[in-house]
Amino acid sequence: MPPLRHWIMQYLFAAVSMFALLIGVNLLQGESVERAWPSALAWAAVASAIFIGNRYRNLKRGAGGAPGKK
Repeated sequence: MPPLRHWIMQYLFAAVSMFALLIGVNLLQGESVERAWPSALAWAAVASAIFIGNRYRNLKRGAGGAPGKK
């Protein structure tokens, strides 16, 4: 099982990249930065938590290996 530092780094990478993607989409749609960043931050935090939580659960259950292996 990877150490806690691994999961924190995974979460931060997912949250920052998701935030950048969401803020970019909002800006392309003509939204102002002041109005776009709170919702982009909230969605990025929630989506990243679900994503990393699912990866952790799959690894703990033994389904996190290479495709086709259990």
